[in-house]
Amino acid sequence: MKIKVITTDNEFDSVKNEWMDFEKKVDNKNITSSYLWQRTWWKHFGHIDNDQYGYNKKLSIIFLYNDNNELLAIAPFCIVKRKIKKIFNYTIVEFIAQQWGATYLDFISSDNLSKNEIDHIFNWLKKNRKYDLIHLRYIPEFTSNFDLKSENATVLSGCPEIQILDYNYISNNYSKHLKQNIRTAYNKISKNNINAEKIVENQCTNELFLSIVNVSKSKLNDGKHSVYLHNINDKFLNDIYNIMKFNCVQIYFNNNLVAYRVNLIYNNRKFCIDASFDRNYRKYDLGALSIDYNIEDSCNKNLTYHCMGTGIDLYKLKFTKKVCKIYNILYKGNTIKGYYIYKKKLMINKQKEEIFLKELNEKIPS
Repeated sequence: MKIKVITTDNEFDSVKNEWMDFEKKVDNKNITSSYLWQRTWWKHFGHIDNDQYGYNKKLSIIFLYNDNNELLAIAPFCIVKRKIKKIFNYTIVEFIAQQWGATYLDFISSDNLSKNEIDHIFNWLKKNRKYDLIHLRYIPEFTSNFDLKSENATVLSGCPEIQILDYNYISNNYSKHLKQNIRTAYNKISKNNINAEKIVENQCTNELFLSIVNVSKSKLNDGKHSVYLHNINDKFLNDIYNIMKFNCVQIYFNNNLVAYRVNLIYNNRKFCIDASFDRNYRKYDLGALSIDYNIEDSCNKNLTYHCMGTGIDLYKLKFTKKVCKIYNILYKGNTIKGYYIYKKKLMINKQKEEIFLKELNEKIPS
């Protein structure tokens, strides 16, 4: 087997065609492991130094080939410095983009990558890089590259999802309470003589982007966070919306945008990236109406998969009880202090897993 390592921005640019061709070949399921997401993320966040994104980040993307020079896997790693209380430093291997905005992250590979081939990646890393810990996050439960039953794997969060079939079938299986809420919302709209329009837009114009940002700020009224509050996030998302397959379902009242759901469509799968509604129209249950419309749009497009995004919010679970768990994986580093960092981090991850699984069981009793 052979290894090629990408360590510079120019090299990252040079592998674009090879990476994207390989994504299609293996039918990569993980949008945030895609080349366009990874390269755009690195462009905006790769050289930012702070506690969230880490310090002194360096690319260490591994391409694995067989003896016939056929690409087998891409491991999108970066080496990051982390700080504890601004005093103690350690070096960690992470996935690119796990620091913010990830949905699913994994190796880009076929499902039949062997254990020896996976071990070859980590053995090369161990021999050629010095680090205290490997901490990989947002690994989906459907991965074939990691043992999620091992001691070093813990549940991080979950993504509610729908395997797309037929809209009539899906909507007929909504709960009685949800069906009634949707009917009531439309009755209120009609009663108040509101001219309501539902629109799907497949291009992110400047006008639409500014409208999305404006409606997103309404989240602040509920003590929530808008992803557009920081200039760097704003620029990253604007870029992503324009270079990937953009999809936005919108609801307008009297020609004013009052609710939206921004999605990206990747390999015939829809991933919800951001959503909001104008809190001035809270009584119309716009969240439920926009989700319902988003699902209908996925069915109309004959997509195979509809992901509602990370987080098990109750409003999502009204529409589906299927949750794809996402995981952390930890590996000890090749330094002496790595052992102690691994033990501490594993303890913290297990505590967080316990809290999440308790919440999940309360919302969806097993």
